[in-house]
Amino acid sequence: MKKVNCYLCGSDVKTALFVQEGRDPYLEIVSKNLLKVPRYWYVCDDCGYVYRSPVLEENELKKLYENYEEDVFKNTTPDDYFDKIINIPEPDSENAQKTIWLERTLIEHGLGSDLHAISVLDVGCGGGTLLYALSKKFGCTNLYGVELNQPYADLAKRRLDADIRNEKYQSGMFGKKFDLVVFTKVLEHIPEPLLFIAELARDLSTKGILFLEVPDIMDIYSLPPSHERFYIPHIYYFSTNTLRELLAREGLSILTNRSITTPRGRSYLQLLAGHSSEAKPSEMPYDDPQALKRKRAGYASGIDLAK
Repeated sequence: MKKVNCYLCGSDVKTALFVQEGRDPYLEIVSKNLLKVPRYWYVCDDCGYVYRSPVLEENELKKLYENYEEDVFKNTTPDDYFDKIINIPEPDSENAQKTIWLERTLIEHGLGSDLHAISVLDVGCGGGTLLYALSKKFGCTNLYGVELNQPYADLAKRRLDADIRNEKYQSGMFGKKFDLVVFTKVLEHIPEPLLFIAELARDLSTKGILFLEVPDIMDIYSLPPSHERFYIPHIYYFSTNTLRELLAREGLSILTNRSITTPRGRSYLQLLAGHSSEAKPSEMPYDDPQALKRKRAGYASGIDLAK
């Protein structure tokens, strides 16, 4: 493992918010000896970005993801998993709630009359259940997905009428631009988020929309240090402000955003972004480091300072 500075501004001035505690099953995949290494979550004192240090070295990351979720269907069959997800009642379905919000917001931003005709790319599409939900909600059939995990990719290929690739994502791999690019629950795993956002931006059509979803930064001051949200695959925590900065550096602007808590008690930040000639970097700090410290200290002392 290696120590790192703030990815967003490069500063080495930081404050530890807490140390990750307890067992981390993903870290054990790499080496149980790494559990002995203190695993800190920091806030950058210059810009307010929240990140972990130390992080896995490149060879350690390779080992992790070679074995990551290799038994994703250990207690069920792939098709039973797919059927279970797509048949969750709408009020309890995360995918259903996403498609309802997407339909409303896409209509507000000019894509409403042609939702049945839009092209959709889901990067990190898993077993394809969100693509399935989008196709049912919008009536769209121009579907594409990329998924590194082979069991998931095989399931998506089998259950969807879509072009699914089981390979590393890079812009241009489908030879076309997309009206909607979906990128959910992945950015927090990416060591170089700016480079990845640049790839996504290149696959967007001129008026295309990026749908981005990440764990909400409120987790930092509302969950215990042993929670799975702090396991080693998660490298960063984003807020609307830090995401706005990352997107602006690649010529994208946030059109709308919201924070939600799912029926499973998980908090997420969701946003839509698009190309903008007016997108420009903001001044630091992007978030108030002192406020983040106070909120985390409040949680640790049993006082609710999250509001």
